[in-house]
Amino acid sequence: MREQPTGESLLQCARDVLKNNVLPLLQGDAKRDVLMVMNAMSIAQRELQQGTALEQEEQNRLAKVMGEPVFDVARANRELAARIRAGGADPDKAERAGVLSHLRAEGKNRLLASNPKILVSNKP
Repeated sequence: MREQPTGESLLQCARDVLKNNVLPLLQGDAKRDVLMVMNAMSIAQRELQQGTALEQEEQNRLAKVMGEPVFDVARANRELAARIRAGGADPDKAERAGVLSHLRAEGKNRLLASNPKILVSNKP
């Protein structure tokens, strides 16, 4: 059984304290620094909410695009980048559709953590 409060609620509490008690007292660089920390806390909180499902989805998509099992996502991303640079996803390549689909999905998932408001404000 998990103890309360959760990491997610602790991040929210700390962020609220910064926003309501500390931020109003600051100016200039100090204010910018606290806003940056608050943004990092928001990203961490959203990543906690998402859990590991998005990481598993990325691993599965990479395996499909790479045509082989993926055990190290960072390594697979480096290999995919090398393939793209070498022309492996050029318009005349059959792999292009799969690569583009993967990159769009991964871009969306990263925005869900870093800046989800942009996804809502840019809907067609």
